Amino acid sequence: MATLTEQWDSIMGSVPSDWSSATLELELRDAAQSEEAALVLSPLNPWHERDWRSGVFRFRAAHTFGYGAAAGLCRKRLGTLDSLGVQGTLQRLSAVSDVRPVSTQGTT
Repeated sequence: MATLTEQWDSIMGSVPSDWSSATLELELRDAAQSEEAALVLSPLNPWHERDWRSGVFRFRAAHTFGYGAAAGLCRKRLGTLDSLGVQGTLQRLSAVSDVRPVSTQGTT
């Protein structure tokens, strides 16, 4: 099984270079490691579709614009999980690219 940082690098290699934000899901191989993983991932503000002890964590990553933790921080936190021996499957659920913010308030 590929490490979480290897999976992250693969996912980031598959998104357009102008990606702005992405939603990802980490499913732990062993749900018994959920508490440890939750502590490590807490800076990413993860959420859960089910009970947090299910071993499934979702989080957002941001690259240029958009809501989410900085991409570098996401990779670092996944690396910490790797160093602790936590294994799992990381997948990209969605990604947004080619974002061009428009000013909608105030004077122009």
